[in-house]
Amino acid sequence: MEKNMTRVKQYHCGSSNERSISLIEVKEIHQNLLTQHEDISDEIADVVEQNDYVKLAHLLVTRSKIDTAINEIESAYQSEFNKQVETKHCISSVLKDVAEKMESKGEDMLLKVTSNLEKLNDSTHTMISIATALSNKTISKGNQLGHDAGRLLIHKTSEGLSKLATIIQKRS
Repeated sequence: MEKNMTRVKQYHCGSSNERSISLIEVKEIHQNLLTQHEDISDEIADVVEQNDYVKLAHLLVTRSKIDTAINEIESAYQSEFNKQVETKHCISSVLKDVAEKMESKGEDMLLKVTSNLEKLNDSTHTMISIATALSNKTISKGNQLGHDAGRLLIHKTSEGLSKLATIIQKRS
């Protein structure tokens, strides 16, 4: 805890080694101080129940130091924190807008694909209906031609046999 407060104080006062602390490190320190503040507040509640006023005084002084460090960090880095929040908000907003646009374009594309599939299905149905009708006509015509050919064959055979019978009768 003392180490973290020392790092923050060095930064604000200009440390001897001129090392700057990144915003990520500052956030870690800030979060660590908030956690310590919460822990000390819980410990103060326990100490009050135990009536240990010496320890309570020590904890109050420590909490006061942590409060001071938290306030110093927040005042020194408030603009950076706000900028980062604004940046995150802008990024979030842009991503949300892009997602909405992609969703609407995806829905439009899905409608087009569905429409094209329905058209393809209708075309296929029409082509199959036409092919079935043509096949039916072709088979019917083939049957009719086969029937006519059979009738013609029987008729010619009958005529031939009749002539043959007549020739055979004449010779006998």
